[in-house]
Amino acid sequence: MSRHGTARGSAANRRSPVAVESNEAFEAFYRKQGVVAEELWDDFIQTLRTPMPVVVRINRTKPHWEELHNSFAEDLRWSQLPWFPGAWQCDAKDYDDALRSQCSALNKSYALRFQEAASLVPPLLLEVKPADLLLDLCAAPGSKTLECIELMRENGHKSSQDGETGVVIANDADAERCFELLPLITRKARYPGCAVVLGNGAKYPAQFRGQDDQLLYDKVLCDVPCSGDGTLRRRPHCWKSWSVDFPLTLHQKQLLILCRGLHLLRPGGRLVYSTCSMNPIENEAVVTAALARFGGDVRLAPSDLPKELRVAKCLQTWWVPDPQDSGCFYKSWTEVPTSQRKPSGILVESMFSSGELDPRGCFRLNPHEIDGSGFFVAIFTKTAHRSFPVQIPSSRLMPEIPWRARNENNRYTVVSTDNSDVQSIVKFYGLRDLPEPLVAEYNIKGKLTQLNLVNSALLQLLQSHLNCKGSPLLVSLGIPLFKVLDDNFMTNIDVPRWRPAMEGAQILAQKMEKRVLRISLEQMRKLLMKRLLPMQSLLTLGTGNELKGLESCEEKLGGAVVGTMDGTFWVPCIITGSGLELYASLEEVGDPLPKLLPPLRPPVISATEEVMVLDKPSGLRTEDALRFVQQKHPGAELVSRLDKETSGCLLIPLTALSAKEFTQQFAENKVQKCYVAVVHGHPPEKGHITEALRLVQLGGGTKYRAFVDDTGKAASTRYERIWGKPGGPSVLLAYPETGRTHQIRCHMAHLGHPLIGDTKYGGHVTFWCDRLPLHCLSLVARDLSGQILKCFAPIPEEFLAALVAVCDGELQGEQWQQLFREKGQVIPKP
Repeated sequence: MSRHGTARGSAANRRSPVAVESNEAFEAFYRKQGVVAEELWDDFIQTLRTPMPVVVRINRTKPHWEELHNSFAEDLRWSQLPWFPGAWQCDAKDYDDALRSQCSALNKSYALRFQEAASLVPPLLLEVKPADLLLDLCAAPGSKTLECIELMRENGHKSSQDGETGVVIANDADAERCFELLPLITRKARYPGCAVVLGNGAKYPAQFRGQDDQLLYDKVLCDVPCSGDGTLRRRPHCWKSWSVDFPLTLHQKQLLILCRGLHLLRPGGRLVYSTCSMNPIENEAVVTAALARFGGDVRLAPSDLPKELRVAKCLQTWWVPDPQDSGCFYKSWTEVPTSQRKPSGILVESMFSSGELDPRGCFRLNPHEIDGSGFFVAIFTKTAHRSFPVQIPSSRLMPEIPWRARNENNRYTVVSTDNSDVQSIVKFYGLRDLPEPLVAEYNIKGKLTQLNLVNSALLQLLQSHLNCKGSPLLVSLGIPLFKVLDDNFMTNIDVPRWRPAMEGAQILAQKMEKRVLRISLEQMRKLLMKRLLPMQSLLTLGTGNELKGLESCEEKLGGAVVGTMDGTFWVPCIITGSGLELYASLEEVGDPLPKLLPPLRPPVISATEEVMVLDKPSGLRTEDALRFVQQKHPGAELVSRLDKETSGCLLIPLTALSAKEFTQQFAENKVQKCYVAVVHGHPPEKGHITEALRLVQLGGGTKYRAFVDDTGKAASTRYERIWGKPGGPSVLLAYPETGRTHQIRCHMAHLGHPLIGDTKYGGHVTFWCDRLPLHCLSLVARDLSGQILKCFAPIPEEFLAALVAVCDGELQGEQWQQLFREKGQVIPKP
């Protein structure tokens, strides 16, 4: 089964030309159904065969989101979706690795979310309000859940209401996704009314707040499991696996989930049903069957769609295929032979049309019209609720929290403010106004591990009576405020074992009178880069204007929250004997002022009609440098490469003839290069390394590692040390006489002097260099006429700063540049 948005696929796959895929049964089925007009069929099918644009949704509830929004607006690769504020779209061919890396980092820190355009629609049509009780019956992977929470907060801000008073229950039936994925996603929202639940959406239990007082939801989202053939653009392998029978096996499950959602919806509430399938058996048939079951108690709700959103009318009639004969279709239930009816077959009467649908509340999103996935959406409202009376013993009303967890030891209980652990936290951190209500979380071994903040509406929901034998499993809830320190951390020191949690740092900073530090933006970025501000630096900063609140840490060691001076960015830390240590995932923390960097555009050092030499920046892939050249020279080809982290001279032939010539020159080692490298230790003044190298592919992907191996390919590197002191590090000029992958890096590591920060080959990361210190300084070759082509790439600024740090200021930037101009000129071979 497919869930819309569960797997975006690699950017490389989206950018690569897609082979022309086809499936005769698929095309025959959808042509028969008339999902698009015949004159639009070619557009429809061709769109399904092309890579899909990348869409991101900016989180407009985070501080400084406007700056991120503006950086997208200034980048011509992105265009804004006119019908969804804060959503941006990039063509697949423009989504290179550098851009993918940036967007991935912004996604992990929740500055934005990847979400297909069609997937944005269902939460938008729920019309959520700040105080809604919202149930997402099939929540994984969680993007729509997050969107609902963001809309709650945004609408609360617009209406001057508290956007933290609602409830969002994220339920899913898949245990792995529910335990491993959903909590990771939902905790990014840091919403006190959110809970993750593992349960069957079709059997989600009724809840009661009192005698015959059933708890009903204001909004229900049913983005049900489906065949997912609307996502062929990002899952082209599904062309071959598509069949007429698989969607037929899902119909009843989808109908049960929808009906359960409608039962749990309050009168006047709103339910949105959606799939990423184009199949009417999963779409219109499910909707008509649900309407028939509920009679006049539910109806489709006409909705005011964004005028820029192009939608197609739902189907009013459709054909049901014979599961054993793709060429045979049935128009009505009476035509179906007994052998194909349940229980001997898989066809049921609800698969057939049973009434006209209101197209204002039920529509399709076609791939060729929205340049996205195929999608189906239906909006329901409820006019009356019918339920059997339920008598609940008074002893079972408003219990502690009756929901089950993984086992008897893993549980959630409400914690009073006079709890001994809570009191120790209040005293140590100076909490003047303890956030409530608090729920204690015990792990599967029965150990108290964290204290979570929930809002009163969620607590009341969790304490209500569940009318079932065994409740769904409660996986996570609320916002973690405090967590117990790891058992192996600072065990030899008497410090409080409770630390602030990343998710609760912002809230705690407003409530704590002790152990709250503010530092400058520059110092915050240093803390994030190094994960440590040394104690001496901390004490020095405390005397100036770059740190405030150090005096609030009377007991120096232990947890603290640290924020920027403007109070918009907070992280949990631990003060140890070493200094101030970050205690959070760097990926989740992100940058205090997130923004999209403009595309790297390599400067042109030299250009003729035959060849171009670029000064490639560190961080730009060779393939992306080639694409830059191909914008004006489509015939350009690669004949050599630089590692992504390496900067400097990159030669790119512009014609097939020149590519053949330079390929031969590289093969015969007639192209001379000089590199600058910074290595660990103090190697001999000069050296010649001739060990053969063997290249091994890692993990079956595109990453490699070189090894010294006598059976490998011949490799030769000469070097000279131009600066260094005993103990190192040292600055070298390296002259590769062959062109093996990772040759300089592997050879220097074999010599016992790996490059600084080159962890793949044994180097260690240092605080003064955040890139690989390897730069192709100069290059000499001969053009097609035999004339010498000589190029020089100055040392980049960030590399110069690292060199100045290496020598403790003994040489300044311009002095280094002059030294390299003098020593880095390669003598051409005859």
